[in-house]
Amino acid sequence: MSATLLVLAGFAIVGALLAWSRWLAGRRWAAAGHIALATAAALIVAAGWPISRDLDAMHALRPNQAVAELFFEQVGAGRFRATLTRLPSGRMQVFELEGDEWRLTARGLDWTPRFAALGLGPRYQLERLEARVAMSGDEPAGPTRFILHPAEENDLWSRLGEGSRWSAAARPLTLAGPWQPMAHRQRYVVRLDGTTSLSVAPGRAAVAEQSGATR
Repeated sequence: MSATLLVLAGFAIVGALLAWSRWLAGRRWAAAGHIALATAAALIVAAGWPISRDLDAMHALRPNQAVAELFFEQVGAGRFRATLTRLPSGRMQVFELEGDEWRLTARGLDWTPRFAALGLGPRYQLERLEARVAMSGDEPAGPTRFILHPAEENDLWSRLGEGSRWSAAARPLTLAGPWQPMAHRQRYVVRLDGTTSLSVAPGRAAVAEQSGATR
């Protein structure tokens, strides 16, 4: 989408230059036509650029796709160092978490059939890494949250609410994984579970350690 907008931006510049040259040549009607086309292209670019930026910040959503790997190391009583590796890019982030449980959440969008027919597929981005202390009662202690993407107050996802003009194009998705225990040297792989949630499974190293412990 960004490439299309760049082409339109170039078209707007060329159209404006042609309009100026036609005006200098005394061809007023030709100049008016070129400036109208250039203005239309510029308006499309101005309206579409924020949407393109938001979409470029997301990734294609494919069911059962591994999106992240987390590795935990205990550094104190109720304190863990979590290494989050985004997949498939391999980008790593390190967080200091307090508590004994963690959860990863993501958000995305799913296009309506009319727009999906244009070849647009659902997209997602990791949103938060949360940690909490699980209490013995029904209500656990409130979680601490780390934002995993730059916060935008008026991005495309936030404008997809019910009744908005964007709701005819796509619907917002909220994908939350289950709360999982944190343990020293525990590794987890997080996958997309369709377009509704995230699933979590022990990573290869954790599976090998668990198998060795049971022998």
